[in-house]
Amino acid sequence: MLDKPVQHKGEFVLTKSENLDFGEISADIARLIKRQAGKIRLRIGVQIDGADGNYGEKHIERPERKEALKKCGYSTARDFIEDTYSDYDAIYQGQNGSLILTKFYAEKNHIAIVKLTPAENGDFYDVQTATLHGRAAKTKNRSSGNAKKSGCKR
Repeated sequence: MLDKPVQHKGEFVLTKSENLDFGEISADIARLIKRQAGKIRLRIGVQIDGADGNYGEKHIERPERKEALKKCGYSTARDFIEDTYSDYDAIYQGQNGSLILTKFYAEKNHIAIVKLTPAENGDFYDVQTATLHGRAAKTKNRSSGNAKKSGCKR
């Protein structure tokens, strides 16, 4: 079966079911983490090599990361984000008001990490970036500069 083509509405990526919202930080979770509740959305975004401020679908699907996603069976950022938000394991406070959601895939031996930032012009969270670590892809140890590469089975 072929993957459903990615659809957009304005500046946003739609889910497979053509929804704007990929998930949400529920009121219960918001109370626990002392943050506002809100839907989670993925913008088309921007990726300019060497520039700051990259985000969204284009940033997640840059060539080296797209290759890692494909190794784990994801053909698009949409599919990866939708799967991660379907049942994330933990949420952490990030820097500058961001939230970090993680999902561990024991059978795949990798972890998905997604960074959310509060939207500047709306009552929702933007997916700023997302990545896979572990067997899933090349991962770079920032402190030593060493990279490791291995495969992923989904």
